Order: sequence, then structure tokens, then C-alpha cells
Amino acid sequence: MPTQEPEDSYVRVAVLVMLWLSLFAGVIATLVHWLSPVHHLLNLVVSPVGVAIFAGLIITLRRHPWRLQAVLYVALALGALRVIAPAWLYIYQAASTPGIRLIDVLPPVGSLFVILLMMVMIFIPGHRAFMAALLCWLPAALPILTYLALHPDEMWTPRGLDLLMAYGPVSLMVVVLLPVRRGLTDTIERMEVMLHRDPGTGIYNRRLGERVLRDLLSDTRSAGLIMLDLDHFKTVNDTYGHPAGDRVLRAVAGRCKALLRPDEYVSRWGGEEFLVLVPGIDAAGLHMVAERLQLAIAQLSLAPVHQVTASFGATMLDGADNFDTALQRVDRALYAAKAQGGNRVVLVEVAPAAAAA
Repeated sequence: MPTQEPEDSYVRVAVLVMLWLSLFAGVIATLVHWLSPVHHLLNLVVSPVGVAIFAGLIITLRRHPWRLQAVLYVALALGALRVIAPAWLYIYQAASTPGIRLIDVLPPVGSLFVILLMMVMIFIPGHRAFMAALLCWLPAALPILTYLALHPDEMWTPRGLDLLMAYGPVSLMVVVLLPVRRGLTDTIERMEVMLHRDPGTGIYNRRLGERVLRDLLSDTRSAGLIMLDLDHFKTVNDTYGHPAGDRVLRAVAGRCKALLRPDEYVSRWGGEEFLVLVPGIDAAGLHMVAERLQLAIAQLSLAPVHQVTASFGATMLDGADNFDTALQRVDRALYAAKAQGGNRVVLVEVAPAAAAA
């Protein structure tokens, strides 16, 4: 799995906010429909089902962050269904039942439709956003606009004009203006990503590594820390030249990045040192991650360098840790791996005194 990009973290937070707001809106809608003197089966079913689905999506995204895209698409599809189904149902009811007007029975879904288009244009990239917006607009907006055009007595009422504006010009403005805003946002985010990248290897730099480490220290979840240092790297530079050494660094960085989960981070700490941060793991799992990275690096084939190896120090973060104590302990583990000949993993346990503090 590819390592998670910083912008993915921003999108995940935004999607979680959207899901929580949708869940809250669904709960309110459910209460309103249940307390309403006139009950409609569609309203009594759709809102509670939506609440259950949104709650499930929130739990899924919290437990499996790498399923962000699937969760997002399910949420958008559910939002589209909640807008499209009432439109067709109440249009059919108004067209087939004498004395019933659409403007009197249609729920306030116009604003929901505009919000749905905003979510589509914000979260779906590139030209696919316009196609998705069109696929939402055709079954949701076009039938209502057609109905209003065929019933001018309803169209020229305040509610009719409100629907006309929501499904017509306002929708068009959302589709046209949001990509412009997103382009500006993407430019700013790309600049921020560049600030977090190490130019030599393409992975995260020390600045981002320090920030993620501080975040993990303030988190209640268990987390681990791995420091790796390439063995005899000075000899590689002296023997084969700095361009060969740079290729080794890029290859090691790429191999580590490819083997880590989306919520795990690798950053270049300095020179030939790399820092790996692993949230939501125990000591045994941390040791396995470090050994997997160690073996993968030892299997690299980079002519003219015969073999690349690295020494690994690993430690779990403790509730009593601060930034300095965590780094001192993982550095001590790395030094022990070096002292034992390199190309190995040394896991340093948290001292009992620190754990009891």
C-alpha cells in the first residue's frame, strides 16, 4: 500500500466532518418525520437507514483510514439517493393525484441538492467531478425543472422560484466556481507538501517527522518508533561516488515507503538516517515492521554497490515520554544494533521507571 500523503490526511478529516454532519442531520430529520402529524413511509425509512449507514462509514474510516475513497463514494452515493428518490416520488404523486401540488409536498431537498453538488466538486478529482455532478443533476434536478416548466402556476410561487433557483442557476454556480477555488487550494497544498518533502529522496523531511512524532506523543493510542541508519554508507560514497550514494538513499526511501501502511510515516532524519513512525501497534508488531524493512533493504540490488544494509533501533512510545526521551531511547537502540555488527534490529523496551511515572 502507498504511504499516505499529507493531503490525504486533510481529506480524511474533511470526510469525517461531512459524515458527522450528515449523521446529525439524519438524526434531526428522523425526529422531525416521526413527530410530524403526517407520516410518509419514504421519510420514515430513508432517514433512519441513512443514520445507520453514516454511523457505519464513520466507524469504518476511523478503523481503516486507507478505505477513504470507498467510504467517500458510498457517502456521496447515499446523499444522491436521498435527493433523487424524493424528487421522483413526489413528482409522480403530484402528477398523478388531482389537487396535490409539488411545491406543497416536496420536502426541503433543494438545499441538500446544492450541498451534494458541493461535496461532489470538492472531493472528486478532475473531470470526473463534472461527470459525477451531471449524473446527479440529471435524475434529481431535471425532473423538477421539467415539472415546473409544465406547471407555471406552481413555478411562479415563492416555493417554485426557490426550487427553480436551487436546481438551476445556483447549481450551475457551484459546478463552475468550486473548481476555481479548488485549483487555488491545490496550489497552496502543493506548496505545503513541498515544504514537507526531502528533495533528495522524495519522502517526508525531518520537519514533518518531528510534527508527526509530537502528534503521536499526544495521542492515546499505542505507537512505535523506528530509527534506521545505513551501514558503511561513507564507504559507498568514497568508493562509488556521491551519485551512487544518492541512488542508494532514494532506493532505500522508496522501498520503505512502499512497505508501510497509509497511516505510517517514513521521513529522512538526516544524512543516511531515516525515522519511521508507526501508530496503533504493539511491541511485537513493531519488531516485525522493522525486520520487514531490514530484509527489504538487504535485498536491494543497486549496481555498482554490491549490497546495502541498515541497522534498526525500535521502541514503543510511552505515556511518560516526551520528544527528547523517545528519541534518546530509539537512538540507544540504533547504537546497540550498530555495535552488534549492523544489519539487524534491536528493540529497546520502555524502562519500568518510565512506564510507572
